[in-house]
Amino acid sequence: MKKPTAIVQIFTRKSSDDIRANRLVVVGLMAVAVCCSGCQSSAIRASKMPADFRAAARESSSVMDLARVSSPGVSDAIVGVNDLLEVTIASGRGDEKPNPVLVRVAGDGTVDVPVIGVTPVAGLDVYDASQNIVKSAVDRGIYVQPYVTVEIESKAVKRVTVLGAVNDPGVHELPYGNCDLVTALAAAGGLSDEAGTEVEIIRQPTLGISANESVQPNPQVVPNEQIQLSTYQSLAEPPGHPTQSAQTLSNINGPQVLKLDLAESQGGGLSDTRLSDRDVVMITPRKKEIIYVTGLVTSPGQFELPLDQDIHLLDAIAMAGGQDSPVADKVLVIRRIKNREEPVVIVASLSAAKKNGLENLRLTAGDTISIEQTPVTAVVDTFTKLFRLSFGIAGRTTAF
Repeated sequence: MKKPTAIVQIFTRKSSDDIRANRLVVVGLMAVAVCCSGCQSSAIRASKMPADFRAAARESSSVMDLARVSSPGVSDAIVGVNDLLEVTIASGRGDEKPNPVLVRVAGDGTVDVPVIGVTPVAGLDVYDASQNIVKSAVDRGIYVQPYVTVEIESKAVKRVTVLGAVNDPGVHELPYGNCDLVTALAAAGGLSDEAGTEVEIIRQPTLGISANESVQPNPQVVPNEQIQLSTYQSLAEPPGHPTQSAQTLSNINGPQVLKLDLAESQGGGLSDTRLSDRDVVMITPRKKEIIYVTGLVTSPGQFELPLDQDIHLLDAIAMAGGQDSPVADKVLVIRRIKNREEPVVIVASLSAAKKNGLENLRLTAGDTISIEQTPVTAVVDTFTKLFRLSFGIAGRTTAF
């Protein structure tokens, strides 16, 4: 019964000797660390860094306020170019029944009503449009006191494809008379969080026809024979906007690309960017700005810089889960400077960064942040491992 006790005493003495020996090693390493810690680094000190090496404050990246730059919309009750109208005329002659006809508004804003002739109606509500037709009939001596009603059978639309960094990409039908870039972006649900400032408008080849060729109306699921065509203007835009000239099919141009910067257009002009049928609007996603955190941190990796917010040294360390060593203090920031071949190495101190704003330097895209291994951290890490090992051995010996 005395043997187990002897064994315990032997292991206990051995583990105690190991711990004392390990402590001597640690003391020696710490002495070396203290001597080495005085070595000067050739890197630039963060607090003494030249102004042209410092990162500029991040500017607001809000692309634009659609409500601020948009133009007033056109009501669906207002007659517009290419709208299909149903015009009913009651002449008042005996038992003559009203005869409704379908007419389409021409590019110059007029309709050609059978018997009565050409009358301007674009930009008017249906009541005023009907009164214009009545006036034309009376002035031309066609009817004495006709009763005219006008209804908008279908509104003309343009189909525009909006792709890229928007909330609802796809093909959207926009009012023919109010088809601009802002309207298209609003129809696509606005810009997404990933949107950049660059926009590409791809204009499709113009399928124009010569003036003496037959014209097919904008399809609105209405048989052609039921529609009285008004005066035709090829590729016409609403009044007040430049009209493109017609082209023959043998003279078709290829797609054209128009590039815009939304940030530069904040002052206005976006609502003046007219869109045509089949145009494609591409919102380019912004380029992600990345920083890299490595070294003695809990979760090293790459991290995206947030919008409209400056990120400093301590923020980056927090993104990486904090420092992995309790005594880690030395930080190197590797930064590339424009028009400079070699990157700049900046040295900072975590303890100093908590007190000095210049040490807690502002970061920029492409920076690499590394919490460095130093003799002090190496000693502490070694001591920690030895302590855990010794503690484990001592724990196992007490189990006998």
